[in-house]
Amino acid sequence: MKVLLSGVLSLLLITSGSAQSTCGWNPDVDADYQISIMDILAILGVFGQVDSDQDGIWDDSDLCVDLSACNYLNDPSEACLFEDAFGICGGSGVFPELLVGSWAMSTAAGAVEVGPAAGSNEWYSSDPGGLQSAQYDDVYTFEADGSLTTNYNGSIIDAFQNYSEQTYTCSSSELNFTPGSDSGEIGSFELTPGTGACSCPFIGTTDGGLVYDIVSLTDNTLILQTQGDNVNCNPAELYFTYVLTRIDTGNDDETGEGYPAADSYPGMTLVWSDEFDGNAINSSNWTHELGASGWGNNEWQNYTNAASNSSVADGFLTITARQEGSGYTSARLKSEDLQEFQYGRIDVRAKLPEGQGIWPAIWMLGGNFAESGWPSCGEIDIMELIGNLPSTTHGTAHWGSSFNVHQYTGNSISLPSGEQFSDAFHLFSVEWEANQISWLMDDVEFFSINSSQMNGQPYPFNQPFFFIFNIAVGGNWPGYPDASTSFPQEMTIDCIRVFQ
Repeated sequence: MKVLLSGVLSLLLITSGSAQSTCGWNPDVDADYQISIMDILAILGVFGQVDSDQDGIWDDSDLCVDLSACNYLNDPSEACLFEDAFGICGGSGVFPELLVGSWAMSTAAGAVEVGPAAGSNEWYSSDPGGLQSAQYDDVYTFEADGSLTTNYNGSIIDAFQNYSEQTYTCSSSELNFTPGSDSGEIGSFELTPGTGACSCPFIGTTDGGLVYDIVSLTDNTLILQTQGDNVNCNPAELYFTYVLTRIDTGNDDETGEGYPAADSYPGMTLVWSDEFDGNAINSSNWTHELGASGWGNNEWQNYTNAASNSSVADGFLTITARQEGSGYTSARLKSEDLQEFQYGRIDVRAKLPEGQGIWPAIWMLGGNFAESGWPSCGEIDIMELIGNLPSTTHGTAHWGSSFNVHQYTGNSISLPSGEQFSDAFHLFSVEWEANQISWLMDDVEFFSINSSQMNGQPYPFNQPFFFIFNIAVGGNWPGYPDASTSFPQEMTIDCIRVFQ
């Protein structure tokens, strides 16, 4: 039997030729090397691999005609003998999968911090949006094959020339990744000057070093630490922390370009979502509010339930504001008495409209609105934008026992380098706990409140709230459309998710 098997193996090796590649999986293993039916099937090429060293085990030393056909996929009960440095059976071991993709400097506070020791911000911590545009437009792309491409868009801020903007065309670096020594460490990577690479490569700032420790890596955020260096790339006595934000997912994004929505968060469960599948608005989640009453803000639109103003298709909810003769129509959807929640992380991924007098909002009202009225019920504005400032969104809270003691507070966050919220999808979120709420855009926190900030009024945010999506046209805050405003204008919502 052994002789026969050896002959078959030899024949397969001869006939497979250049179509073979290194096998990254362990198809089958018997500790005593006895021949099993799986071994025979593998030898006959059923799983596309060849035991090239004839040791009775198909592992990383052997050849596969088709990596995807290896027997580990067909029979996952078999133990995997080939795991990469990250514990992935058949993985490349080049990078953690989450690192692959394109990253840019975060606009959050503390995106760049400097101090006399690793993790210190004693000397400097950047303000929200406090870096220069030539830093925000730098894009760092880690490829699955272990290479790094740096796109500086033609210029950098040079720390060695008084932090002035300088022309810069270098775009690549040799990169070596080292996995962490235990499960609590992600690893580090080193940028190496080389042939065709930058003479003194860097991420973040030109006086950053060559070796970067990965402090934290999530779906959307990358935090690095490095020792600084001088103009000759020699170590200097300063240490940097950088916070970067993912600007793509590393693969095709079927829901449009932009910032992704997470499927999960550590320690939390997805308790409800609307992914806007199918071809109709889900009546178990949403009803329309109708009318042209001005809605307390002297708005001009008439809210309708017409498909021309709100529709679901291709995995999106689209709300459309239109000019209809001398008037305007739009839509306002609410989840009142259908989907109401108390606490959790709420994510809404959306692309926004723009234009003078256009006012999109993603917001929440207390479930006791019908009984208590506004502002006693409380209002959480997850996102508002006034269309003549298409690069800035706002997060706000409203409260007060009656209208004449109405209180509100909030903050805004802007995109860098002239980007607009109409260009791509972004993620608008609140993290809502008992007595505290925080607002985030693309996972960057930009505002928070707690129950101690009510100015003597009751804190209404420890109760269930419902959701509202709408586009208003005109109003006290955004002003009114003019000759520069184009119609129709759309707010496209990819998903809403509630994690608790």
